Amino acid sequence: MASVSRINGFKPVKHLNGAPYNGQANMYFADSGNSDVIMVGDMVKLAGDARSASGVPTVARHASGATEAALGVVVGIVFTGVGDTINVPPVTSLDTPVYRAASTNRYLMVADSPDLIFEAQTSGATFATANVGLNCEIDATAGSTVTGASGMSIDLAALNTTATLPLKVVGFPNRPDNLIGDAFTNAYVIINNHQLKGGTGTAGV
Repeated sequence: MASVSRINGFKPVKHLNGAPYNGQANMYFADSGNSDVIMVGDMVKLAGDARSASGVPTVARHASGATEAALGVVVGIVFTGVGDTINVPPVTSLDTPVYRAASTNRYLMVADSPDLIFEAQTSGATFATANVGLNCEIDATAGSTVTGASGMSIDLAALNTTATLPLKVVGFPNRPDNLIGDAFTNAYVIINNHQLKGGTGTAGV
């Protein structure tokens, strides 16, 4: 049963047509002027700029309680191989948590396809089947620099039909460890208000 909180951000699992997610991602850049720590599993948004050394678009961590559009989820942190000498790897051992430290230049791999479905733990309220179809916000609690785990989750406290909310609940994993009514249920969401789609999302039902 989902009686223990295991928040670890968002994980891409499949596409809307049912095809499994198989690792596709695009490269983006977090500029040193941004003071947020960014973890794998964090939701990010376009920051309106690009890295001059590579032409890669810049991103920033999505905020809690924001109705603004989102881009995608970080699935990797890049330390070498992009032809940018400032991108120096800080990892010195296999047990070092991997994340983008605050105020550092770092390339990120982001799962940004508008048709991706993500799994994440819910927070703010107990999940119910009636939540499916409604829109909601992102709980952007900071992650752990000790474990490298993202602190982001699906914020059910803000469930509504509002079209501009960033997430839409589209289901939940049917597993023995994920029962409806448990304290820490996981759910499936898509990015409703997506920066690479036209419009500002669709109303929930």
